[in-house]
Amino acid sequence: MRTCAFLVVLLGAAAVAKPAHAADMEVTSDTAAQFYDVRSPTGETILARRRFTTSLGVAAYNLLGETPQTGALGPEITFRARMRYDADYGANAAETDVTNFGRFVPGFSRGPIDLMYGYVEGRRFVNGWLGWKVGRQYVTDALGWWSFDGGAVKVMTPAFVAVEAYGGLEVRGGMPLSLPRYERDGIWRGDRTDFNAALYPSFQPSDVAPAMGFAIESAGLTQLHGRLTYRRVLNTGESNASQFASGLTTPVSYDGTRISSERIGYSVDATLPSLGGVKGGLAYDLYGAKFATVYASVDGFVTQRLTLSFDYDFYQPAYDADSIWNFFASEPMNDFGLRGVFDATDNISVSASAHARVYNVRTSPDSTTSSPNITPTINPNYYPSNGTPFDEGGSLAARYRFGEGLYGVRASGNFGDGGDRVGGDIYGERTLETRYLFTGRASLWQWDDKLRPDRNATSFGYVAGVGYTFAPRARALFEFEHNMNRIVGHRLRGMLWLTLAVTK
Repeated sequence: MRTCAFLVVLLGAAAVAKPAHAADMEVTSDTAAQFYDVRSPTGETILARRRFTTSLGVAAYNLLGETPQTGALGPEITFRARMRYDADYGANAAETDVTNFGRFVPGFSRGPIDLMYGYVEGRRFVNGWLGWKVGRQYVTDALGWWSFDGGAVKVMTPAFVAVEAYGGLEVRGGMPLSLPRYERDGIWRGDRTDFNAALYPSFQPSDVAPAMGFAIESAGLTQLHGRLTYRRVLNTGESNASQFASGLTTPVSYDGTRISSERIGYSVDATLPSLGGVKGGLAYDLYGAKFATVYASVDGFVTQRLTLSFDYDFYQPAYDADSIWNFFASEPMNDFGLRGVFDATDNISVSASAHARVYNVRTSPDSTTSSPNITPTINPNYYPSNGTPFDEGGSLAARYRFGEGLYGVRASGNFGDGGDRVGGDIYGERTLETRYLFTGRASLWQWDDKLRPDRNATSFGYVAGVGYTFAPRARALFEFEHNMNRIVGHRLRGMLWLTLAVTK
């Protein structure tokens, strides 16, 4: 209800800011419907899926009206919002019945509705120095995608530096019009209304999560951008520390304000049009005292038609501070990649890549006090060497564009100690009379599971689609997909896509 009331305020502010005739309005919608069954090789339906996903976006620009003071460099106010409905009518209704202990799935909804974003934004106020944003909004930087309800203020300086500060409540599952898409992993959290206290104690009650952050970044430099960012999120409310109900003792819980996540990160992106570009960044988890991500990429413009690139990505999981997974050792991954893109002509392009993933497994204690019960002096083989295992692979692709169509071919392979996967596909798309769209794809893949040889299989599939374009940004498309292999037999899926956009 708080979120709904907040939306009403936002819509009212957008409506009364200035006369409506001065604003530019836009309404967009994307809809996808899927119909398929997951069946066993015997033909028995295991899961029935009737998925319907649609989003509706509205935007209003130039809410201050057009005056000499609000020209291209003057202040402006914009309103944007988008909601999403993601339903699965094939799911059993008993999975949402809290009294059905045999089928109930905590946190599951057959038709969740979430507000993806909804905010009012002001730019170039106070002679271009001040910008602000109020409502549900995204933050995207070296710390990853994140969503919160609140406000943000950005101050531009003449020294090519901008300072940003924001605060509010993290968007979490179990709250009104919210999904847990961008909260930290490691906690099964949601709405426990009408729950028996002894039922699913590991399913934690969701509560408000105050958050704040700031960033310092470059501004006004077209070939260089850097951003230093910090964010802190707090947990509030009760948390159950007993994952399983013993039936003998009262479950243990704790309450109070505490850290959920605290991270700092930096990213930089620089480009020289005639030479190439570099980008890199890192995110450090202050609570876990470890790097969560480190990445770097170098692009070289060898010629006007040839680009060569090198990529490096380091990742290890970081969890919510309430999560028990912080106790366990993680397995970081190091990804190395080489890429090349060659535009043979204006219509023909070829690309190739090679990559390797190296795993790091902790083979020594974090400190002399990492475990009071098991130490190398008691068991010298407790931290055995893992030999640094790695996987490797590569890909090759080519594409030909002509008029209102394109043809392409792709192939890739991934190889490792656990198994191999090799295959590829050919695809095409053709538009006739700028309205009638035809698409197609055929694929062939081979799986080699070295841990379970009986699961080895060759899979063949194809997709055929037909569509109609109503306007440059409005299109309907229907696709039929058929996949087959000896493990699952035949699987069929129908998909309907509808994209609409109206601007006034």
